[in-house]
Amino acid sequence: MEALLRDRLPHAPQMGLFVAPNIPAGKLDSALSDYATDVQRDEVLALYDATLSGTGGDGAVFAADRFVFQNNNLQATQTVRYADLVGVEAQSRWLGLGGKVVALTVNRGRATFEVTMDFSGAPKAASYVAAFLDTAMVADIDFKPVAEPDTTDVAAVREALQRLRAERKVTEGDYRRLMEALEAESSTQG
Repeated sequence: MEALLRDRLPHAPQMGLFVAPNIPAGKLDSALSDYATDVQRDEVLALYDATLSGTGGDGAVFAADRFVFQNNNLQATQTVRYADLVGVEAQSRWLGLGGKVVALTVNRGRATFEVTMDFSGAPKAASYVAAFLDTAMVADIDFKPVAEPDTTDVAAVREALQRLRAERKVTEGDYRRLMEALEAESSTQG
């Protein structure tokens, strides 16, 4: 996906397009703290800054398996896996006034719905993003998770269980039973 992204999306700051490793830290920080809160910094392959002020607080963040975007603070953040895309089309907006959108058709399970990415502030970027997403949609890329590991990562599971207990998402009794089962698994692995 990274090679495809680099092939289709130019590093073009004048259009608000930034490709890693040349994404300005301030723009990336703003995007990750504003709308792409579920994306880790090291996952970001590219960023589209849709703000007129250049802050990065609206736009899109592209990762290897998905992209996250927000057109403005009045609209909900959208997360779309490339594997869920079934339609991509760049369209003109506002009849000749230069605005552009990328209309996306997304399929999740039995639901198919439309979302739109707004490129009013940088209409030239729309065709590049649409070309990338269209190619990602039909590319023969395996999005399946890696094979199941031979052994359980006991430390990672222990940490996750502790986090769930701290967040009060698991009862104390269930936490203890799960930890006992984990320790039993750990002793059979070692």
